[in-house]
Amino acid sequence: MLKRRTILQSALAGAALTGCSSGSSRPPVKPDPGNPFKVSGEAALEVAVGEEFGGYGAPAYRRKYPHATVTAPVSKKLRDVLQPRFSAGTPPDVVFNSGDRALPIGRLVKEGQLADLKAVLSAPSWDNKSVAAKDVLLPGMLEAGRYEGTLRAINYITTVYGFWYSTQLFQKHSWDVPRTWPELLALGNEMKKAKLGPITYAGKHPYYALEAILTLAAKTGGHDVLKRIDNLDDGAWLDKSVTEAIAAFGELVKRGLIAKGSSQLDHLGSQSRLLTFKAGLLPCGNWLENEMKAVIPAGFGLTMFGLPPLDASPALPRGLHVAPSAPLLVPEKAANKPGGFEYVRAMLSKDVAAQVTAESNQLTVVRGAADGLELSTALRSARDLLTAAGDQAITWYFADWYPELGKVAAEATGAFLSGRLERNDWSAQIQAAAGKLKQDDSIPKYRRT
Repeated sequence: MLKRRTILQSALAGAALTGCSSGSSRPPVKPDPGNPFKVSGEAALEVAVGEEFGGYGAPAYRRKYPHATVTAPVSKKLRDVLQPRFSAGTPPDVVFNSGDRALPIGRLVKEGQLADLKAVLSAPSWDNKSVAAKDVLLPGMLEAGRYEGTLRAINYITTVYGFWYSTQLFQKHSWDVPRTWPELLALGNEMKKAKLGPITYAGKHPYYALEAILTLAAKTGGHDVLKRIDNLDDGAWLDKSVTEAIAAFGELVKRGLIAKGSSQLDHLGSQSRLLTFKAGLLPCGNWLENEMKAVIPAGFGLTMFGLPPLDASPALPRGLHVAPSAPLLVPEKAANKPGGFEYVRAMLSKDVAAQVTAESNQLTVVRGAADGLELSTALRSARDLLTAAGDQAITWYFADWYPELGKVAAEATGAFLSGRLERNDWSAQIQAAAGKLKQDDSIPKYRRT
């Protein structure tokens, strides 16, 4: 009924304008910067979220449209609940796609189920009508949501990766955070003298080690190193920056700077080893604090630093891996698509983003939203690194676009670090898998520009 009423009102308004125009031309009506999508203030809005903070935009939406009914139920099984609704043509108006049972975006894109979000980026931001919404976002965070050049998703949460350590431990031994790779090697030797396994990692999930290797490669050679990998360019995995990065990690193994037994640890085991002072460093994302909050010792001072560069002239000296996740989606067949766009705009406001950070202990893609908040040592260090990185935030997408290639690369990395694969074979094996994928016409391909 509401949809029909809106159509009738639009038709009557058009007739009235035509009747009083007397044949004279009028300039086109500019969109209202306060309501760029022409949202009906009475139309209901249904938000589907995989985690509670995905619904934090609802109060802001209700304040602006007090006559609208807004629902934002949390479902830990979004895929199971929503896939039948997409198939039936009755999806919700907006989706915060997170959790273990998130929707497969690639499939939805292929089926034409997701709206183009370009209009959201060009619309005025929720907080400042003179600033476009795209300009309130951190640089480099939108590519993950582009499919064949069209923005189908805006990833909301940013995960920052680096080396974690204890400030308490460092202070005890008067250790400094390494700024270069040689300083990292020297620190590793000091940790060995202190009877610590210098660096541990989740050997059962070798993607985390691969993540650090790719970050180091990009710091050395720049963003194009990983763009070529994402684009399945011939020889991308044989690039000098990539081979130097894998060689550097091989050197850590040769020098005994990888804690013994790390290849047999899962993520919880490696994190526990760090938190019990049995290892000095751990490459990991900033979910670490939330996941281990109950067992972090008092005064531990959990803190992150970015991977130190290999030499004195890196392409990206402030670079660190930043992975955007938890995409906001607006279904193409949403009953209230304008409302869905408006909800995304509300989620990109500083107030909502600050609330998400304060209550979930996670960073968002909204620039400066965490400034002024009381943050833990861990989250503050991640925030500071992210701010300092600016346009040197390092991203890649091949593992999401092509999960099988990501699996091959991770398994090869695990085999290399445990001595079961030679360095040259590591490069060749992954490059061969990338080449085979490139030739497989049954798999849709994506491209970064």
